[in-house]
Amino acid sequence: MPRIRLLPDVVINQIAAGEVLERPASAVKELVENALDAHATRIAVTLEAGGRDLIRVVDDGEGMDHDDLHLALERHATSKLASVDGLAAISTLGFRGEALPSIAAASRLTISSAVAPGEGHRIEVSFGTLVASRPCSHHRGTTVEVRDLFQALPARRKFLRSAETELRHTLATLTALAVARPSVAFFLDHGRRRLLDLPAAADLSARLADLLGPRRASRAVPLAHAEPPLRIAGYLLPELSARDTLLLVNGRPVRDRLLGVAVAKALRTPSGETVGAAYLLLHLPPDQVDVNVHPAKAEVRFADPGRVLAAVTAALARARTAAQGPAPVRRLVLVGPPGPSTQPLPYRPTPDPPPVHVAESRPVAPALHPFGRLIGQYRGTYLLLEDAEGLLLVDQHAAHERVLFEELLARPPAAPVQRLLVPEVVDLPPARALLAVEQRDLLQALGVEIEEASGASIRILGLPAELNRPDPVALLRQLLDDLAEDTAPRVPPRERAAASLACHGAIKKHQPLSPAEAEALLRRLAATHDPHRCPHGRPVMLRLAHGEIEQRIGRR
Repeated sequence: MPRIRLLPDVVINQIAAGEVLERPASAVKELVENALDAHATRIAVTLEAGGRDLIRVVDDGEGMDHDDLHLALERHATSKLASVDGLAAISTLGFRGEALPSIAAASRLTISSAVAPGEGHRIEVSFGTLVASRPCSHHRGTTVEVRDLFQALPARRKFLRSAETELRHTLATLTALAVARPSVAFFLDHGRRRLLDLPAAADLSARLADLLGPRRASRAVPLAHAEPPLRIAGYLLPELSARDTLLLVNGRPVRDRLLGVAVAKALRTPSGETVGAAYLLLHLPPDQVDVNVHPAKAEVRFADPGRVLAAVTAALARARTAAQGPAPVRRLVLVGPPGPSTQPLPYRPTPDPPPVHVAESRPVAPALHPFGRLIGQYRGTYLLLEDAEGLLLVDQHAAHERVLFEELLARPPAAPVQRLLVPEVVDLPPARALLAVEQRDLLQALGVEIEEASGASIRILGLPAELNRPDPVALLRQLLDDLAEDTAPRVPPRERAAASLACHGAIKKHQPLSPAEAEALLRRLAATHDPHRCPHGRPVMLRLAHGEIEQRIGRR
């Protein structure tokens, strides 16, 4: 027998399913895009177990008859592409004809559809095998049910995360499509909870109010740029995290590396901080962008990437200026006794902020830590010590981070919580609000007390007493961003949350400490399991040996 042979269709479809379907959110994306291509005005999604057990998508689009329904399950069968010329100017979200057969190969799939209210047709497929095909009563449009996703692909199923994580991915997917199509109503239910309720809106501004809440939507800064045939629209959202940025090209959510880097740079201040997130909608002729790059259709290539990147940067720069105003320019007029001076005076920094107390002030006692004798503080940022071997610089922020991190992890249930005099209400993106509710017990164990408010809002009731007077709203937002981050899946959520709280609650650079406060911090640092690195892996201290110092200064 020949060693090379044709693969059976069921294997081919499962290979294709591995490319098209990464997780339940991928299946939801493909099904909702099909509904949008069918001109649906209302799309309702229902999930169970984060989409593992059930995905149901109901739309009021054009629907399919018996013949179209059967053809839709064949690989590379589509109504959106007729010839090779069409690949050069794709204007629909779908076009490859792989999504439905891929989903059918990886699940128990049922599709009911009708082109007019009344008699429709229903088809059932079990992991690539046709089970039933019969007439049914159905409204105009299509209902797709996907059950037991990846049950026949155990290698893929075992890589799925928790139901909560998979649900957040689906919520993010639907949010992006809802931003792209504000005129379409979107709904998402998980079990008995409605997580997304977005009625059809007149425009993106009205959609933002439903998606983010009226207060945060009112603070969104419109952005626009036109270099025909390229048009850019969208919003700069100062109160969102940079991770919430959405990039849409001709209504298609995309992940373009160069475009993502350009947006990240445009949103970053000279000090390295970000000014928020952006919902960026690019419109250009279909023949100027190639969407046929990957089966998942999330990557694109531009015919003129340099022009696109320059336009995006310009649009974001103008929006930042509108949001923050022009950068302040300081003018110094220096007058000396003989007349105007032509020599600049040395720069004098603004006064230091008031000291931050990490311990009660008391007379300085002899050091009870192994790091050496405290000499003082350098630049309001580093503690300077000497011992028998040389000079030691301790980063006070990193040191306090390590201390708080270990103290939070060892926090007993009865540890004190600093109650807020007036609870803070935080408006969050729906996915972040969902994450806050799901992780409420974990946050409670670390001293962060929250409760659900209306919509996608969370009420902050208390914070760990160990933290150094943090901003409650900024702390919760950063904490949820760090918990949602999937780049470090091996780090337990409790440790990620503790590291985030420690970073936000630790003393900052340029904050003076008294000798008593510095000694107290060093004693607490000496009691930690790992005093040499902060929770994120950055060094806490730097040593300069006596010999190195003398060599650099020219002594023998």
